[in-house]
Amino acid sequence: SNIRIEDAYLEYHNILKNQLKPQSLNKIELYYNKYLKCIGNKKINSLNINDYKYLKNELEKFNYTADYKNKILGLFARIIKYSSKCYNTSDQILKFIEKFKDTNVIKKEMLFFTYEEYKKFIENVSDYNYKVFFEVLYFMGLRKGECQALKWNDIDFISNTLKINKTLTTKLKGISWHISTPKTKNSTRILPIPKNVLFDLKVMHNNVLRYKDYSNDWFIFGNSVPFRENTIELKKNKACDMAKVKRIRIHDFRHSCASLLINKGASIALVSKYLGHSNITVTLNTYTHMYKSELENISNIISNL
Repeated sequence: SNIRIEDAYLEYHNILKNQLKPQSLNKIELYYNKYLKCIGNKKINSLNINDYKYLKNELEKFNYTADYKNKILGLFARIIKYSSKCYNTSDQILKFIEKFKDTNVIKKEMLFFTYEEYKKFIENVSDYNYKVFFEVLYFMGLRKGECQALKWNDIDFISNTLKINKTLTTKLKGISWHISTPKTKNSTRILPIPKNVLFDLKVMHNNVLRYKDYSNDWFIFGNSVPFRENTIELKKNKACDMAKVKRIRIHDFRHSCASLLINKGASIALVSKYLGHSNITVTLNTYTHMYKSELENISNIISNL
């Protein structure tokens, strides 16, 4: 077959439209248009080791992590495999592909707020609605997009539970925001709302009920329009600086929640379910270091038999 890289990519991209969320599809488009195009629109059967070396050398010019560069190589490999499957083109170039490896890279320490740091932080959040937003992140471990996507009909004030079944992104071109299904199947969950968070959510709800055009379909955080990422970031950084605590990322509130639960003795299975991880392995890989004292306790239990 005389099929070229771009033709194979476009066909493969068209298939992915029905399989991926828009934000994931955007990443695929970026990988191809910004990086893979450096090879040129060659016939797949004419690709050789020199083309692969050129691509790898181009990627090495960027100060990206090995994981990020491997995602680009992964797309390249999937295009070759797709072409081989559909057009019987050669896939010999795949045997030359080697993953990038991080050398002499010290893994960044996971950042999170201790409970004392969080208390200092939250005391310096002046806007009540944003204060509650950060409370939900810290005490319930939601991802940022999950929290932004929450609507009033997701709260059951009778059973005092919160339903998480969607996520929101504001990073798609041409639209203000987009709502889709959560990150994984297990991300869909119903959580009991802690009493302090429930109290503040009820105050917020009573406030919005005064609006004539109030709808149960309004966003909890933002009413008819969800909180903007830039504003969330500004409010967070301002409160961190005023409280004189370290600046952590919004996602680190989720790590903070996990740390809080682990330090209070929550099992890894419970933490995994609460955070909506796809499986316990994800929780273990992320937070094993926090369970170090628990492992030492197990050793002590056996030693004391």
